[in-house]
Amino acid sequence: MEQNNNIDKDLLFKQYKLYCQMKEGFVDRNFMTNKFYLCIVILIFVIMFFTRNITFDYNISANLIMAILGMAVSFFWWSNADAYNIMIKVKLKHVIDEMEKQLPMAAHLIEMKSFSQYKKQNKVVIFSDMQKGVAISMILIFFIIFLLEIAYPLVTMFYGPLEGYSSGAGI
Repeated sequence: MEQNNNIDKDLLFKQYKLYCQMKEGFVDRNFMTNKFYLCIVILIFVIMFFTRNITFDYNISANLIMAILGMAVSFFWWSNADAYNIMIKVKLKHVIDEMEKQLPMAAHLIEMKSFSQYKKQNKVVIFSDMQKGVAISMILIFFIIFLLEIAYPLVTMFYGPLEGYSSGAGI
């Protein structure tokens, strides 16, 4: 019976170690995914800069198309960050915490409690909150660009070209 108990503890420890490695793998993948989305958003801004004077049929500008694409990419960035957050913090954390109940020391649980206390005392914003905030900010920026690109043709249709207004204002 003693040997069977040691085998179970050894197996449990191997599973625990595997889950901890999986959690770290998810964290690494999350960082790589954020880099990918950030590069795509920057690329969209660069394309918008170089195509700002291009207009297609029906007075649709390249920036309007890029703003729509930017909103979509930013939304996917936000939803992907949220999904990784759920996988890392909920799914794997609960499995690791349950395993630690059977181990001599609950290192992960102690780390999470210490981190929560530190976060409350020092008002720390964690990276997952920041990445979702950046994604939401990008959605808003692209939405404002979208509105401006929609509004400009409507204003010029009703009030004429805006060149006279900007030159008179000294812009």
